[in-house]
Amino acid sequence: MTRLPRILPLLLALLATPRSVGGGISAAPTPGRPPLLVVSTDGLSPAEQVLLAGIQGLLNRTNAVVWLRSGGINARILKDLQEEGFAVEKVSGPWPLVERFRDRFEGMVLGSVGDESINRATSVAAATRALVVDVSLAARPEFAGLPVVADARVLSDAELWERFGPRFLRGHAVHQAPRKTLHLRDLAVSMGLLTFHDVSADERTRRVRELGPGTRVFGWGEDELRFVREVSRGGGAVLPADWSLNLSALRHLPAKAEHDPTPRVPRKPSPLKPGERVVAFVVTDGDNLQWIGGGFVDNPGFWASPHRGKFAVTWEMAPSLTEFAPRVLEHLRRTASPLDDFVCGPSGFGYQFPRHVPDRRDAARRTGLAAEAAGMPWVTVLDDGGGPDRVAEWLERPEIAGVLHKDYAPYNGHKGAVAWHSGKPAVGYRFLLWESKRGDGTLRPDWLPEGVAAGVAGLPGDKAPKPSDRFALVNVHAWSFRESGGPMGAIAKTIPLLPPGTRVVTASDFFQLLTP
Repeated sequence: MTRLPRILPLLLALLATPRSVGGGISAAPTPGRPPLLVVSTDGLSPAEQVLLAGIQGLLNRTNAVVWLRSGGINARILKDLQEEGFAVEKVSGPWPLVERFRDRFEGMVLGSVGDESINRATSVAAATRALVVDVSLAARPEFAGLPVVADARVLSDAELWERFGPRFLRGHAVHQAPRKTLHLRDLAVSMGLLTFHDVSADERTRRVRELGPGTRVFGWGEDELRFVREVSRGGGAVLPADWSLNLSALRHLPAKAEHDPTPRVPRKPSPLKPGERVVAFVVTDGDNLQWIGGGFVDNPGFWASPHRGKFAVTWEMAPSLTEFAPRVLEHLRRTASPLDDFVCGPSGFGYQFPRHVPDRRDAARRTGLAAEAAGMPWVTVLDDGGGPDRVAEWLERPEIAGVLHKDYAPYNGHKGAVAWHSGKPAVGYRFLLWESKRGDGTLRPDWLPEGVAAGVAGLPGDKAPKPSDRFALVNVHAWSFRESGGPMGAIAKTIPLLPPGTRVVTASDFFQLLTP
C-alpha cells in the first residue's frame, strides 16, 4: 500500500479543467485515476435514499467510486483524500448516477420502504447487479427499459434463499431495520450480503449459523441483550453499524501509512510505590462502528475533549476497523496523545457473549487474530454470565496479553476479581462511572465521580493482602454525563477527588504493572 507523492497530483488537479455532475463543480480527476463521486443526500425521500444506497454498493464493489457527504470523521477523510490528489465530482442525489452508469445495472428489484420487503430487495441487489427500487419510483422514465429482476414484495424468504442464497457471501450478514433506508445498505450490496431484520429469535440464530462459523452481523437489533445472545448462539458476533455511512468505500481505502501490526507496548512504567493504588479509566462503546466512524472525533465529550492529553485514558476500539475502515483507525492513531490508549472492544472480533457461543475456542482464535491485526493485545470480554475465571480460551491465545472482563449488567459485577491463566490475567471491572438511576429516580451515588473516588479511597493500599487489591479498572459509560462534558468531563472531575497515592494509568500500563 504505497502512498502517491502529494505535490504532483495536486498540481495536476489544479491545472485540469473542472467537471460537473448534477450541477456540482470540482477539480478534474488525476490522470489514471477516476474521481471520487461525492453525493449530497440533502432533501432525498426514503425511496431515493434506498436507491442511492444500492447504487453506491453496486459501484463500490471493487473500489471506492461513490462517497456520501456527511460530517464527523467522514468529512475529515474526504479532506485527506483530496489533499492526497483524489479529485472529486459533486453529485446531487441518485438520479445523475442512474443515467451515467445505466449500463452497469441489469435491472430493478422492487420493494416497499418501511417493511421487510426492502431488506429482501437489498439482498437480491447484493446477489445481482439490480437497483433497489421502491415501487413508488418504478414508473419514472429513468428506469425505462430496465427489466424487473424480482419483486421482493411477493418473494418469500424461502424463495429468496432458493434463488439467490448460493450467491451470498458467507461469514457476514446485515441486520437492518426496514425504516433505516440510507445507512449500511451500501455495504450489504457491495459485499453481497444477506440483509434481514424482522424474523423470530430462533430464525435469527439459524440464519447466522447457516452463514458459517464466526459470521459477523453488521447492524443492530431492537433489544441488545436478546439480539447479541441470539447471534452468539449461532456462532456469530455483532458489529454495531446500523447508522454507518460509506463503509463500502472505506473498506477499499487503505490507511495513508501502512499499519505496523506489532502491538504498541509502551515504555515500562515505573515500579509501584509502597501503598500506591493504580486506576485505569476505560471508555465504552468502541465496538460501535457507526459512532467511531461518525461523530466521535468531533464530540467535545470524547476525542475532541479539551481534557484529552491531560490524563491517561483508554478507549475501547473495534479491531474490525482494520478491515472495514482502516483510515478511521489510522486517523485515531495519528491524532492520539501519548496518554491515549486502545484496547479491543467487546468481545474482540465482534460483540458476542462467550457463554452462548457454541465453539469458545474458535471464538477466542478469531479474536486473537483480530487483536494481532489491530495491534491491540488487551481484549475486552463482555459476557452474559460467568466471570473472569471463564475466559481461559482467550488467555491461551498468544496474541492476547490480558482480558478486561465485564458482566452484561452491571459491568462491574465481579468487583475487580482477577483470574490468572497461562501467566496472564483477566481482570474484572471494579468501579463504574455512569449516570444510572435507582428505583426512586435518583442517581446512584457510588457510580458518580464522588462515589468512584470514595471507592478508590477504600482500597487497602499498603495493607492489601495481594497486589491486585490495589488495582481498579473503571468503566466509563459513553452515553452518560452528556450535560457535563461527557465521559471525558466525568473523568476530569473524578481524578482530583482521588486519594493521595493514586496513580492514573492507561490499560497498557495497568496490565504491565499487574503482571509480574
